[in-house]
Amino acid sequence: MESRARVEVRQWVQRAIALYRSAGKDETLARIGDPEGSFVAGRRYIFVLDIDGKLLAHPYWKQLVGFNLAGITDSEGRAVVKEVTTRANKRGHGYTDYNWPLPNSKKELKKTIFFKRVDGMVLCSGFYSFKEDPLANFKL
Repeated sequence: MESRARVEVRQWVQRAIALYRSAGKDETLARIGDPEGSFVAGRRYIFVLDIDGKLLAHPYWKQLVGFNLAGITDSEGRAVVKEVTTRANKRGHGYTDYNWPLPNSKKELKKTIFFKRVDGMVLCSGFYSFKEDPLANFKL
């Protein structure tokens, strides 16, 4: 049985895809990139890559929008962006786990993301695993 957190991030990505289909790419990327917008809730947010790993929208990494992040690795040396885009190109969607810092923090935790490819973009959202506080993740 799939966890509640996995279902929620998948639904959140679907909500962003619905916005894209109704409002278009520019509006969707602008709303996803807004750190106070509807696609940011606490530690959960959506970000968008192109199919080659270029960052198209991110609420916390605005300075990296437009840069190819395919070579970025987690603390274990995994090229997570490359892994996500490769799998998105082959299967269209999926989940992956990696180690990543919390937004605006140096604390690193396991992060699980769901990603889905749509028209040359890969929309992603995830959640952090909090062993010390299982209620730290929240319901959307």
